[in-house]
Parts: sequence; structure tokens; C-alpha cells
Amino acid sequence: MIRVPNPVSVPSSAGEAFRAAVADRVARGATGDTVLREPSWRLPDALAAALRDSAALPAGAGWRVLRGALGGLPEPGPTPRRWSEADATETAGHDVALALLASVLGRPFGWAHQQAGRLVHNILPSPESATGQVGASSSVPLEWHTEDAFHPERADFLILACVRNPDRVGTRLASVRELGLPAHDVERLQRPALAITPDDSYGEWQNPAAVIGMPTVWHRADGLCVRYDPSYSNPIGDDREFAAAYGELAAGFERCGFEVPLSPGDVVIVDNDVMVHGRVAFSARYDGTDRWLKRILVRSPRQRHPAENAEHGYSQRIIAPDGTET
Repeated sequence: MIRVPNPVSVPSSAGEAFRAAVADRVARGATGDTVLREPSWRLPDALAAALRDSAALPAGAGWRVLRGALGGLPEPGPTPRRWSEADATETAGHDVALALLASVLGRPFGWAHQQAGRLVHNILPSPESATGQVGASSSVPLEWHTEDAFHPERADFLILACVRNPDRVGTRLASVRELGLPAHDVERLQRPALAITPDDSYGEWQNPAAVIGMPTVWHRADGLCVRYDPSYSNPIGDDREFAAAYGELAAGFERCGFEVPLSPGDVVIVDNDVMVHGRVAFSARYDGTDRWLKRILVRSPRQRHPAENAEHGYSQRIIAPDGTET
């Protein structure tokens, strides 16, 4: 099922001002990693407010598409074969624009051991990852998951911007709030019955001595939330009631999931606590024309389940907008 409910566009006056601001910062040497470090490069308050109004998620919804929000930027060149081969000079317009847009929703951040600590990530197919459960895969579906579900300081908002998508490869989304989970399943899924580990995009990591179970669902003031990554989850104990409920959760995501087609310049903003996301399989060509997304992660001040305060996050460290590591 393909769904694009009420996509919005940034008002033309704000869009023009935004593109001018991006061009100005790029001309002054900004990159996606540095544009938020210099106070004078931040967006003017009025422009930031206009972008924030456009990017705000509709009441009760966990996602929004901004049509053409990154339109009119310089062509970034062919799709690289690996994220590390992207030319930062050619992609500066897209990287700076996405970082500035993300900054109106909260605090963008990166991971020290993912894509070399960059704030703006390149999501594109790579030959060696074609069959993996990572963003660089292609020949297998990317299964439903919460972004960085293993970590207590994972993103509140996941933002994906389309650079190139000639084959209309869909981003898949599903909301835990649309599943109609019965109360007994919600109770079982709140049990800390799984340990979630980092995915393969983080390279090597060590399992700490303490294994910490994580609730799969919990309640926020505005509704049910989810933390889900079965490809990198391990059960703690033998809780058959939990396993049955977890299976129903997976079936519900398949039943209620939908695809969001993105065109160049489009941006999708996803509430990482409400939605799971994935991707359909596709045939990569590795000829410079493949699907290419930019990704950025954003934290906001809202609170999560208090049990997460005791988690170790597998010692994966955050890179703040000023470049410091925490």
C-alpha cells in the first residue's frame, strides 16, 4: 500500500529564504558537519519558525512528508558505491540544508562509530552490504525497525531526504498506534524480555557483562510507543506469552504498514518512538544512478521510559553538533 497523506510544502517565501541561506553558508565553507558549530550560520528566528511550522507532525500522526523541501540544490554528482566515497564538496548543499532543517526540530547528532561520526549520513546501496540488515542493503527488504533501538539516547526524530530515486523505491512505515493491540498484549510487551544490540553499520562492538532487558512498548502522554529491531534482538529467558505478543506485533506491522514514495528534494520526518520503518528490496546497478538518501538524527527534550536510564548503550558515543563526543 502506498500512502502520502497531506504532504506539505514549505511556503514559497520561506523556501526561497532557506535556499538562499544554504547557498550563503556553503559559499562561506560550511559542511553538514560544521554548519551548526558557527552561531552566525544558524537560521534567522523567523525562518526557523516557518520551517518548524511546516515540519511539525500532524496531531496524532507519527510522520510527515515535506515536498521539495531540499529542491533547487546543486546536483551532487553520481550516486557513490559506498557512503565513504561521497564527495563532501559536491554534496555540501544537501548536507547543509538537511542539518539546518533538522536543527529547527531539536538537536541533531551523529554516532562516533557510524559513518565516521558524521551528522549527515549517506544511505545508498553498496555491493558488500547487499544482503545485510543495514541501510546499505538492496537485494533483501530492510525489515521493520526503530532507528538505533539498542541505545537509550536514540533519535526522537529520524529525517530522510531524497537525493535520487529513479526507481521509486519506497520507504516503508508503520505506526504502533494503528495496530489496535489488545490490553493483554500491551502488558506482555512492556516486559523487559529482549536485549537489543547495535546493528552491523557500527562495525565491531563488545557485549558488556551486564545484559539489560528492554521493554518493547511503553506509554507516552500522547499514546503508545515502540522500540523494535528483531534482526538484532535476543530473548532474555523463556517468556512464551511475550513471544506470542511479539509475533502479533510483527504481523500487525505487516498488516498496517505502507510505502512512502520519495522524489528528489522530498523529506520525510519520522517519530522514532511511534513508527517503525524499513524498505522494500530493489535491484542495485552500482552505476551512479541508484537510490540515494541523506539521513540525520534529532533528539528532543521529551522523556522516555525511566528504565532506560540504567542502560549502557553498548558504549556507543554521540557526536554533538559542535563536534564533541559524549
